[in-house]
Amino acid sequence: MAGSIFPDGADPATYRGLPNLFEFVNSDGDLTRFNCGQAAACTLLTHYHAVTAADPQAACSLMDAVETAHPPDNLFGWFGTSRRRVERICHAHGITLDEIHGEDALRAALAAGRPAALMVQLPGPTIWRWQAPVGHWMVAYGYDDRQVFLSNCGAPGMSWDDFRRAWNGLVPRLISMRNTGLVARRP
Repeated sequence: MAGSIFPDGADPATYRGLPNLFEFVNSDGDLTRFNCGQAAACTLLTHYHAVTAADPQAACSLMDAVETAHPPDNLFGWFGTSRRRVERICHAHGITLDEIHGEDALRAALAAGRPAALMVQLPGPTIWRWQAPVGHWMVAYGYDDRQVFLSNCGAPGMSWDDFRRAWNGLVPRLISMRNTGLVARRP
């Protein structure tokens, strides 16, 4: 359910990023298997005050509106949401996104309080002996020496080693998001 998340377990000496973030997750909408891109976009929209979602009911209304106007679009929505769709959702609400490339740029953006929408590859279902790759949109909002803190992750953070593998995977490469993040353009 939409609500504030915190970098629980962060090392206070090395943490850089936001003290909290209003997070949207797939279950905030109706298209729960395929709407992580919409959840990431709504997380950015709320952070940048393009829309207000101060309570869970308002958050669900926002997610419903975004899903209706901008549903998942890869292969009729069965393969989730494209980068283009995430950018259009934000643009429709007055936020232009710019690319950042690589870990150093991601660290700099997060240290400056600029969350980044990212595509990562997670383990999917096993078909015979082959593990299908699955893409998942998340918003990075902070980091410390051990981990990156992400929205819609199921845990407060992901170790740097796991994150680097996921961010460098095949699925992010397929949608031009390999080692790339999307951050709001500075005014």
